[in-house]
Amino acid sequence: MSSLHKQAMEAVLKAAEMDVLGTLEEQGIKDRYSEEGDQAAMDVAILHGYRVFMRICEANGVQADADLFAEMAAELADDIANDRSGGDDQ
Repeated sequence: MSSLHKQAMEAVLKAAEMDVLGTLEEQGIKDRYSEEGDQAAMDVAILHGYRVFMRICEANGVQADADLFAEMAAELADDIANDRSGGDDQ
Protein backbone atom coordinates (compact mmCIF):
# COMPACT_ATOMS: atom_id res chain seq x y z
CA MET A 1 0.00 0.00 0.00
CA SER A 2 1.43 3.36 -0.97
CA SER A 3 2.10 6.11 1.50
CA LEU A 4 -0.81 8.13 0.08
CA HIS A 5 -3.16 5.16 0.53
CA LYS A 6 -1.97 4.65 4.11
CA GLN A 7 -2.60 8.32 4.92
CA ALA A 8 -6.03 8.20 3.33
CA MET A 9 -6.92 5.03 5.25
CA GLU A 10 -5.78 6.60 8.51
CA ALA A 11 -7.96 9.65 7.84
CA VAL A 12 -10.97 7.44 7.09
CA LEU A 13 -10.38 5.39 10.23
CA LYS A 14 -10.10 8.53 12.37
CA ALA A 15 -13.35 9.85 10.92
CA ALA A 16 -15.02 6.50 11.52
CA GLU A 17 -13.81 6.43 15.12
CA MET A 18 -15.34 9.86 15.69
CA ASP A 19 -18.58 8.64 14.10
CA VAL A 20 -18.61 5.51 16.27
CA LEU A 21 -18.15 7.58 19.41
CA GLY A 22 -20.87 10.00 18.30
CA THR A 23 -23.24 7.13 17.53
CA LEU A 24 -22.60 5.51 20.90
CA GLU A 25 -23.33 8.80 22.62
CA GLU A 26 -26.47 9.49 20.55
CA GLN A 27 -27.83 6.02 21.29
CA GLY A 28 -26.91 6.20 24.97
CA ILE A 29 -24.62 3.17 24.74
CA LYS A 30 -22.21 3.21 27.67
CA ASP A 31 -20.24 0.05 26.88
CA ARG A 32 -18.70 0.26 23.43
CA TYR A 33 -17.77 -3.43 23.65
CA SER A 34 -21.34 -4.58 24.27
CA GLU A 35 -23.50 -6.11 21.55
CA GLU A 36 -25.09 -2.69 21.02
CA GLY A 37 -21.65 -1.10 20.77
CA ASP A 38 -20.55 -3.71 18.26
CA GLN A 39 -23.69 -3.08 16.18
CA ALA A 40 -23.06 0.68 16.25
CA ALA A 41 -19.48 0.15 15.03
CA MET A 42 -20.64 -2.15 12.23
CA ASP A 43 -23.34 0.32 11.20
CA VAL A 44 -20.73 3.08 10.95
CA ALA A 45 -18.42 0.79 8.95
CA ILE A 46 -21.16 -0.05 6.45
CA LEU A 47 -22.18 3.60 6.16
CA HIS A 48 -18.59 4.67 5.48
CA GLY A 49 -18.25 1.90 2.89
CA TYR A 50 -21.44 3.11 1.20
CA ARG A 51 -20.28 6.73 1.17
CA VAL A 52 -16.92 5.81 -0.36
CA PHE A 53 -18.63 3.58 -2.95
CA MET A 54 -21.01 6.37 -3.95
CA ARG A 55 -18.22 8.97 -4.17
CA ILE A 56 -16.04 6.74 -6.34
CA CYS A 57 -18.96 5.93 -8.63
CA GLU A 58 -19.94 9.60 -8.86
CA ALA A 59 -16.37 10.66 -9.64
CA ASN A 60 -16.28 8.13 -12.48
CA GLY A 61 -19.70 8.93 -13.91
CA VAL A 62 -21.21 5.62 -12.80
CA GLN A 63 -24.90 5.59 -11.92
CA ALA A 64 -25.15 3.93 -8.49
CA ASP A 65 -27.57 3.72 -5.61
CA ALA A 66 -28.07 1.85 -2.34
CA ASP A 67 -29.53 -1.18 -4.11
CA LEU A 68 -26.48 -1.55 -6.34
CA PHE A 69 -24.20 -1.14 -3.31
CA ALA A 70 -26.09 -3.87 -1.44
CA GLU A 71 -26.07 -6.20 -4.45
CA MET A 72 -22.36 -5.76 -5.09
CA ALA A 73 -21.49 -6.04 -1.39
CA ALA A 74 -23.43 -9.31 -1.18
CA GLU A 75 -21.59 -10.66 -4.25
CA LEU A 76 -18.25 -9.65 -2.75
CA ALA A 77 -19.16 -11.29 0.56
CA ASP A 78 -20.02 -14.51 -1.28
CA ASP A 79 -16.71 -14.39 -3.17
CA ILE A 80 -14.77 -13.83 0.05
CA ALA A 81 -16.61 -16.68 1.79
CA ASN A 82 -15.85 -18.99 -1.15
CA ASP A 83 -12.18 -17.98 -1.12
CA ARG A 84 -11.91 -18.63 2.62
CA SER A 85 -13.61 -22.00 2.39
CA GLY A 86 -11.49 -23.02 -0.57
CA GLY A 87 -14.56 -23.28 -2.77
CA ASP A 88 -14.28 -22.56 -6.43
CA ASP A 89 -17.92 -22.47 -7.53
CA GLN A 90 -17.70 -18.87 -8.68
